[in-house]
Amino acid sequence: MKKILWILPFAIVLAGFYTGKLIDDRVKTLLQKLKLSENDAKQTIFSDISSSSFYFPGVRELKSIAINDRASQVEVIGNYAKEFTKTDDFKKRYTEYRELKKPTPPEKPKTVEELKNENRQNLKSSLEEMKKAKASAPSDQKSFYDESIKYLEEQLKTIDDPENTMYSPEMDTYMQQGYQQQLEQHKKEIAEWEAEYPANNPNGMIKSWLKEFLDNTKDVDFSAKTAINENGRTLFVKQDYERKNSLWKLCFRAGKETTESVRKFAQSWMSELK
Repeated sequence: MKKILWILPFAIVLAGFYTGKLIDDRVKTLLQKLKLSENDAKQTIFSDISSSSFYFPGVRELKSIAINDRASQVEVIGNYAKEFTKTDDFKKRYTEYRELKKPTPPEKPKTVEELKNENRQNLKSSLEEMKKAKASAPSDQKSFYDESIKYLEEQLKTIDDPENTMYSPEMDTYMQQGYQQQLEQHKKEIAEWEAEYPANNPNGMIKSWLKEFLDNTKDVDFSAKTAINENGRTLFVKQDYERKNSLWKLCFRAGKETTESVRKFAQSWMSELK
């Protein structure tokens, strides 16, 4: 079952394009085979790295690549991917992505007086709309609005009721205490965010992506047996393998030589990142 579903990150790169340099002819040829533009290639690389994904476009077109050529192209394409991650373009995308991942600070709570005024205004507006609706309704339907009008009027009275604990002075204290707890939690989240996404340094994100690939492909059994079921689907005979994730299966189909080439490149790249 040697379907050519070539792999991943580095191969996923397809891009070999980076600002200020020309695209290597071999990469350009590959992009043409994949029917993939340079911009789409760059977006695929960044999207995969930032989301820990291993999506690979153009799988069908990859089948046209000769088996003996797949492993030899891994290093070429991988180097282009690595160079792209060093460009201003990649760093700009990282900075934008980093901001998207930044924890949102808690919203400062309104005071009891502000809540009272806001709810009072909302009730008055609803009551006014209900009375207008009643006035324009047919005579035989006007009574249908009376219960709703009565309810809104009662709710309006409770806002200034001193017995209404919802607007008691203690509520201000409770809300401020809750807000302070949220601020403390936000500080922790910001610290974690800064550690995971340091400013102007996407290396941690790239290492995490490479590590996930290596962790998920360290035990691919290329001697695993497969069989075709009654529906014509090719499945692993061993159920444990059938439950493996898509990346593991993708590498199995790509073959041992290609997978080992990619793993070797990933390990080398990881060792260069600080």
